[in-house]
Amino acid sequence: MTKSLRSRQLISGFGVIMVGIVMLGSLLLWRTYHHKIDQKEDEIKGISFNILGFLEFRDNKFMVVDDPAMEKKAQETIDEHRLNDPARERFAYVIDVHTQQIIWSSQSTSEPGTQINPDRYLYFDVDSEAQGFEPLVVIKQPKPPVINPEGLANDAAARKIYERAYLLSVQNFHLKPGGVYQFIVGMSIADVERDMETMRGFIAILLFFSAVLVLIAQMALSFWVVAPIKEFEDEVKSIETGERETVDKSYPDELTPIKNALNSLLGYEKGQKQRYKDSLDDLAHSIKTPLAAMQNQLDQLQREAVGNMQFAPGLKVLEIQIERMREIIAHQLRRAMVTNHSAMIMAQPVRPILFRLRDTLQKVYRDKNFEFRINVDEYAKCRMDSEDMMELLGNLLNNACRFCKDVVEVSAHHENNMLIIDIDDDGMGFPSDDPSKLLQRGIREDSKSEGQGIGLAVSTEIISAINGKIELLVSPYVGARVRLHLPV
Repeated sequence: MTKSLRSRQLISGFGVIMVGIVMLGSLLLWRTYHHKIDQKEDEIKGISFNILGFLEFRDNKFMVVDDPAMEKKAQETIDEHRLNDPARERFAYVIDVHTQQIIWSSQSTSEPGTQINPDRYLYFDVDSEAQGFEPLVVIKQPKPPVINPEGLANDAAARKIYERAYLLSVQNFHLKPGGVYQFIVGMSIADVERDMETMRGFIAILLFFSAVLVLIAQMALSFWVVAPIKEFEDEVKSIETGERETVDKSYPDELTPIKNALNSLLGYEKGQKQRYKDSLDDLAHSIKTPLAAMQNQLDQLQREAVGNMQFAPGLKVLEIQIERMREIIAHQLRRAMVTNHSAMIMAQPVRPILFRLRDTLQKVYRDKNFEFRINVDEYAKCRMDSEDMMELLGNLLNNACRFCKDVVEVSAHHENNMLIIDIDDDGMGFPSDDPSKLLQRGIREDSKSEGQGIGLAVSTEIISAINGKIELLVSPYVGARVRLHLPV
């Protein structure tokens, strides 16, 4: 199914209009054809009644009334309606139904003394039982000739005559003794078919130009009608990429409720996040005081118990547990501060944060002689809270600087709408059996180093919250590589 509203509007509108034009053209062709046929029916009926008025049946034959004036007028009528056409476009004759013999024809009247040649006439299969004063008008094709039917294959002109349709006016006469005669007046409707073919060509041209004009009009109309939706879409995309915070432009009445609802949702989410941060700040300050008091009391007890080995193990346990409490509280605060992936976060540049972290870590590890390389351009951005990014990159770069020998390198590139960041070092690397276990809380590769191993776990939680991914690989420097997949 087509997903674009503009495409749907174009296809549906264009389709409906084209179907309408085709139906209108077909109806016009049908009406024009029947109108022309009706005109010819009226004409052929008039001719039939006219010619029949000059004929009489005597001596078992049909012939023109024996009167010079009537004969002259009959001939004028035949000439006027071209019933003696040698091309057989028009004709009139009387045929004996039983013997299929022509006993009178307009050609024989125009050429007195000429014997009727049956090969000159076209024969039709029409109903001989119908009776009545009103002629029966039908459209028929002539029957193939009985004598030499194969000649049609070689005679293009004759074949053309037998392939076209004729409009016939047929009157049946049941005369005594037992004779059944048909008075047939016929005319070719080839001129109607030519007119209809011309009209079909004209309608096809009209349909083509109409389609072009309708398509142009539909495209212009779609841009005008769908333009607000497109602008709304662009604004929403800008919010998703972090270029703006709310939908600001004015839109038609149908889009205004959506705009207001979206702005309300964004405002509520922003306020909710700020309230969370404020509450967490209050929590951190309130917990800091009792922890500091406990630490001071512990320090005093340690000073008083100097040289007394009886209290040393207990004091050591208290010291470890207080430190453990600090780390757990810090971890939970950092975890709660991770931005929810459903929030619309402005895209943050990565390069400035990396430079700040490099300056800080070079001071922290000033006793180590190593090179810190940053191969990230200013266009590298990801949709992530700046505090979360600082926490994430700070944890990972701190590990890299702690375990490296000579080099720490950060590089970035884009892949499938994700920003890929590689953090490499030339240190001891990850265990070859199952490096993913280091992403679990409390697990660390160097058990002798300080800390409780929650750095990678916090990084994993931050990455998961923004629908990213973290991988532990082997560095080109035969050390550790941490690869981050961050949404852009």
